[in-house]
Amino acid sequence: MNKFINYIKSEYKVIIFAIYSIIVFSAIFLFANLEKEYLVLGIEGISFGVFLYLFIQWFNYYKKEGYREIAEQLKLENKQLQSQALNDRRNLEEYFLLWVHQIKTPITVANLILQKDSSLYNKKLKAQMFYIEEYTNMAINYLKLIDRQADMDITFINLDKIIKNLLKKYSMMFIEKGISLEYEPIYVEVISDAKWLSVLIEQILSNAIKYTESGTIKISYEERTNTMSIQDTGIGIRSEDLGKIFDRGYSGFNGRINEKSSGLGLYLVKSIADLINVKVKVESTINVGSKFIVQFPFNLSEL
Repeated sequence: MNKFINYIKSEYKVIIFAIYSIIVFSAIFLFANLEKEYLVLGIEGISFGVFLYLFIQWFNYYKKEGYREIAEQLKLENKQLQSQALNDRRNLEEYFLLWVHQIKTPITVANLILQKDSSLYNKKLKAQMFYIEEYTNMAINYLKLIDRQADMDITFINLDKIIKNLLKKYSMMFIEKGISLEYEPIYVEVISDAKWLSVLIEQILSNAIKYTESGTIKISYEERTNTMSIQDTGIGIRSEDLGKIFDRGYSGFNGRINEKSSGLGLYLVKSIADLINVKVKVESTINVGSKFIVQFPFNLSEL
C-alpha cells in the first residue's frame, strides 16, 4: 500500500494536469453552452487517458522500485562485508603485532647468551640474530604504519641525535663487516617526526650496511638544499630496478641474488616519507655503490 501511495505522489504532476484539463474543458463547455453529453464524454476520455497512462507507468515504477530495493540491499550487504573485512584485518594486525612483540623476548635472551662467547662462530650467529631482530622491528613498524592511526609530533628535531643513536645501534655491524664510517656531527634541526624519521633513516642505513661487504658508508648534510645523504660503496642497484625499489615486495635483482631482501624496507621508507612529507631520491651504480638523499621541508608551511 505504501508503495502505491508513493507512486501516486511521484505522478502528482500528471494528476494535477489532468484535473486542470478537466476544469478548463468544463469551463469551455459551460461558457459555450454546449451539450452536456459531450462534456461528460470529454471528461471520461481525459480520465481514461490518465488512468491508462498511470496504469502503464505503475508497472515501470514497480520494476524500478524492485531494482532500487535490491540495490539498497546490496549496498547494505556490501557495507556489512566491508565492516567485517575491516574487523578481520584489525584482528589480524593485532595478532601479528602481539606475535612480533612476543618474539622479541627470545631474541633478547638469545643475544644475552651469545654475549658470553666471543668465538668466530658466535660472532656470525650474533650478526644473524641482529638481522632477525631488525626484521622483527620492521614488521612492527609496518603494522603501525598501515594502521593509519600512527601518532605524529611534527616539530624541530635534532638530526645529529637521531643519527648517533642509530650508529650506536649498528656499531657491531660496522665492526663485524669492517666497514668504515665517514660522519661529521650535523648541528642542525629539521622539521619532522622524531620516531618515524628515525625508522626511515634506520632502513636506509641498514640497507647500506647489508649490501656493503667492505668499504665506506658516508653520512652527510647539505644546508643549501636541506638534505641528508647516506652513501655506501656496496653492490649498487641496477638502473632498471631504480624505479621499482620502493614498491612493496620488490627486491630487485641484487636482493634475489643475495637473498637478503624482504622487499619491505624501502617500501617502508617511501611510505614514511609520504607520511612525514620528506622526499627521498636514489642515485646508484652497479658495483660502485648507492646514495640515498632525504630532503626535509624548509618550513612548517610546506607540510
